[in-house]
Amino acid sequence: MKRITTLLFAAVIFAACHSGEQQPSAKYEEKKATLEDMERESPLKFLRVNASHHGNLLNQTVVEGEISNKATLVAYKNIQVQVSFLDKDNALIEKQKETLDDVVKPGSSMDFKIKTTHVKGASSVTIDIIAAMADK
Repeated sequence: MKRITTLLFAAVIFAACHSGEQQPSAKYEEKKATLEDMERESPLKFLRVNASHHGNLLNQTVVEGEISNKATLVAYKNIQVQVSFLDKDNALIEKQKETLDDVVKPGSSMDFKIKTTHVKGASSVTIDIIAAMADK
């Protein structure tokens, strides 16, 4: 009788452990697909830019910085940035759009450098990411 009870108990434990392995896998794949869709549809939520600027001897404004990808599954490419030139009162003088062709992988960063003609009267420059495409 003890042997039958022990076998029955072992069978119940094995069945409980085995069925638990399949359910989290299916839920994990579903959550992963949902997260990937969200990252593909909203790249601006996952991309961050940090940049500085200076002038050079050729009368150009040089913007150097780093774009970070906080996504966990999706890489981004063709990142469009908008460079805004502001006067001393922070009033907008001019905007320029640039496209960065490099791919930023999930959880990594990319350095960039943009050279543009100096805008007369500009005392500061801001840079914002305005668009990006999910990489395959």
